Amino acid sequence: MEKKQNVKDIKTKLTEKFNNLSPENKRKVIMILVIIAIIFVGTIGYIWSRGGNVQQRVVENRETTKEIKLDSGMLEKTQLAESQRKISELQEKVNMILEDKKKMEEELKKKEEQEKLEKEKEKQAKMTPPAFNPPPPHTPIANMPPIPSGEPGVIKTPEPPKVETIGGIGMVSQQIQEKKEPEKKQDTKKKYYLPTSFMEATLLSGLDAPAISKAEGNPMPALFRIKAPAVLPNKVKANLKGCFVIAEGLGSLADERAHLRLVSLSCIDRKGNAVIDQKVKGFVVDNDGKIGLRGRVVSKMGAHIVRSLIAGLFGGIGQVAGTQAYTYNVTGSGTITTLDTGKAAQAAIGAGVQQAAQSIQKFYLELAQQTIPVIEIQATRNVTLVISEGVELEIKEYNLKD
Repeated sequence: MEKKQNVKDIKTKLTEKFNNLSPENKRKVIMILVIIAIIFVGTIGYIWSRGGNVQQRVVENRETTKEIKLDSGMLEKTQLAESQRKISELQEKVNMILEDKKKMEEELKKKEEQEKLEKEKEKQAKMTPPAFNPPPPHTPIANMPPIPSGEPGVIKTPEPPKVETIGGIGMVSQQIQEKKEPEKKQDTKKKYYLPTSFMEATLLSGLDAPAISKAEGNPMPALFRIKAPAVLPNKVKANLKGCFVIAEGLGSLADERAHLRLVSLSCIDRKGNAVIDQKVKGFVVDNDGKIGLRGRVVSKMGAHIVRSLIAGLFGGIGQVAGTQAYTYNVTGSGTITTLDTGKAAQAAIGAGVQQAAQSIQKFYLELAQQTIPVIEIQATRNVTLVISEGVELEIKEYNLKD
């Protein structure tokens, strides 16, 4: 009861003192109380914004530590699948070698049979005698042509045409020269078709994806490394392990994710001769099965806004201090302001503080406008790359080791 009575006495004394003050002093007291309240609210807001960021970081660090846990069963399954894949590849190679061997044996048999047939034809041609045409009957001496000079009584008969016998049938051979067409140059470039597929990869470079529409013309790049064979339709796999993929993308505040689009695929064989450098189309899926990489939203504009608010408060204090140095008289023609000679320094200090606070406030507002919220994503994250459109990969031959 005594405390309540003392509080009431203090309130009555303060009200009496406030009522006894002049109107100008009352206005000063009210302005000072308002300024103190604004400063108190601003400091509480600044401390609250700083404390919220710390709590958010602690929660996010806990979440990241939970994601690093690995399952030993998954590792054993991947090793078993990899060994089975290698065994199937070796078996396919052995089958291909056996098929090639069978084809070679069949071709050799065909060649031997053809050679036997040709030898038999040559033997038959040697065994059969050449066809003989009897000489023409003797003509009377009166009609005989003159005997050419040479051996007397010998008449040269014309040689018969060469006849080839095939199977007992006479056949006159005639060689026809066939025009050989120039061989067309074969296309030496090898091509490999990559249909719609997906593959596991690792993010090698961290990413700060800007989450604002102004950054659409300048997306942020990211580098991925494929760590497992690509899975094609109908349980077919393509060995793209170790290839690099470049992607570009932006952040989104709606779902707090960075959405990336695939740009190019680059591969080199172990000997350094074959190279693939091709543009591809696709997107990135996070390890939770959703499109886009989830990350932490980082925005630094709150601190700049609080600083601009504090600068505005000091500007208001300077304005109030400057106006106290003037007296205002209302007349029929308008208000007349006169400067008190004793308060000239107060007016100068108030005007200087007001101008400086306004310029500082403008500076922090411009910084807040330039600060863009980003989606922060750490490196070494396991993701899935999806090829959304089939592409024909061209294998180029280079010698990169020289």
